[in-house]
Amino acid sequence: MIDKPSPSLRIVSSYCWLSDNDLSSDNYRPSLLKNCDLDDISLKQIPPIKRRRLNGLSKMAMHSSLQCLERATVDPADIMTVFASQHGELNRTITIVNDMSSDQEVSPKDFSLSVHNAALGLYSIFNGNKHPGTSIAASSNTFGFALLESFNLLQRFPGTKVLLTCFDSLISQPFDKLQPYSSPSYSLSLLLSLDEGQPLSFAFQRSKAELSPTIPLSLAFFEFLHSDHDEHTIDSDDTHWEFSKHAL
Repeated sequence: MIDKPSPSLRIVSSYCWLSDNDLSSDNYRPSLLKNCDLDDISLKQIPPIKRRRLNGLSKMAMHSSLQCLERATVDPADIMTVFASQHGELNRTITIVNDMSSDQEVSPKDFSLSVHNAALGLYSIFNGNKHPGTSIAASSNTFGFALLESFNLLQRFPGTKVLLTCFDSLISQPFDKLQPYSSPSYSLSLLLSLDEGQPLSFAFQRSKAELSPTIPLSLAFFEFLHSDHDEHTIDSDDTHWEFSKHAL
């Protein structure tokens, strides 16, 4: 048990999309997969002329975000947002660097959308959302600190809701060799509140020893969320994260 104050909030709705094509590890158990959307993304909510601007990463984030909000019947323009990605547009950046090294012209679209907050910006523009939005990257703790940022926003703006979307793509060569485990492309969205939904509290503590997680923190959390367990500790590369349901 982590002996620290535990931030508490509520989960109004959740949605997780995962690429079935990238699954190559036994670490992704049926208990996780049965609650994930493994189908191809269609994004019928977005007009085709806008949909063409979305690449794989931003398309995943948009898909899980809109599906999560639809489940709660919440307007995408009416919530604050926290978009979190450990690697962001790394694959797009790899493409840009490869083009430059081979004296090819860099795509203006790739260049303009290679920033870490590209998916958040596209979400805000496409949905007319003018509320505060945050883009988070924190290595293997990305999901945990995005959850903490969401809690901070809910405390600062009482009576509001926050959409947390955590997403990453399968890493391209040569950086795929630096991944400690095989991670598929995925996007997890949570609609969070302080006054309605599934209660959740969490705490974290740095580890003195290096840890060895087998799947991303976000996917391990989603598996716990849909399990029968009330409490669970999940490790990132360097931190113990403790989650508890029914804690408010």
